[in-house]
Amino acid sequence: MTEVDEPQFSGDQFFSEESRKALAEASQLLADRLQAHTQALLAMTGGPDEQDALYEQNVALEELVEGWNDAVFELTGTAPLLLEEETDEPEEEEELLEQDHVITVVSRFDLRVVDLDTLLDAGRAAQERHPAELDDSGEPDPVDTAEQAIYEISREVGEAWFELPGVDLVAGARAYVVPEYPFEPLEADADDVVTEISAPNGIVTHAETWA
Repeated sequence: MTEVDEPQFSGDQFFSEESRKALAEASQLLADRLQAHTQALLAMTGGPDEQDALYEQNVALEELVEGWNDAVFELTGTAPLLLEEETDEPEEEEELLEQDHVITVVSRFDLRVVDLDTLLDAGRAAQERHPAELDDSGEPDPVDTAEQAIYEISREVGEAWFELPGVDLVAGARAYVVPEYPFEPLEADADDVVTEISAPNGIVTHAETWA
């Protein structure tokens, strides 16, 4: 016997006439249901058309077993069966269904500068056509490095890794990931952006590589 609580042998709480009658009724219902359940199962042959009937028989018996177990507890303060209680799993599943459908795309491209002058000219032209917001100095950042030139071109046309003037693509890769929950989104205002550029745990649905 599984003791849920130590029985307090008090006429005020347990072993009342009401709880005795309730247990007697629950026991009789369970006995009748168990006999009917057994007869129904013995008559079955295992055919696919019997699945619904089998399910209904099991549900009906389960409900009466739970009622009988509760009646025993109401009488004695103990439960003979340690039945599984309802968990929050259905609610958790509903929460997952309600969560946003997030896809993380992570890319990396390694570039080799083969003609710095051509790249700088293209970067300066892109800056003129698509100037960035100026800081307090009122002057745009000078395009005198490969990094600045690539930045200016990317601001204007997006990911132009395959068509950057004066640049060869050494290698590139891109992964599409459906992250696992709990999911921590990228912090766009993080002090260390590099640490944020990584794929979260999840399922990689697609991947591309170039070399």
